[in-house]
Amino acid sequence: MVFSGCKGAPATHCSNKGGNPYTVLDKSPAVVEKPYIIIDGDSFKLMVPRLELNKVGTTPNFDNADPIDFSQVYVASASDSAA
Repeated sequence: MVFSGCKGAPATHCSNKGGNPYTVLDKSPAVVEKPYIIIDGDSFKLMVPRLELNKVGTTPNFDNADPIDFSQVYVASASDSAA
């Protein structure tokens, strides 16, 4: 198992004696979280997280994202062509 940028991760070890082998990185070199949707008053916004370097732990309150108004977002439907 690999733990990257996790607080409280187990110690690194290479063998499977006494449990699974673990690789632990103190920091995640580069992370971009998944986009997510919020409701802002009467409208929806697509929040697009920005790149974070040498990240440890979580980003509080999703402070690291740029909002995109849904009028600028294409929402695909099952009848759309992929071509």
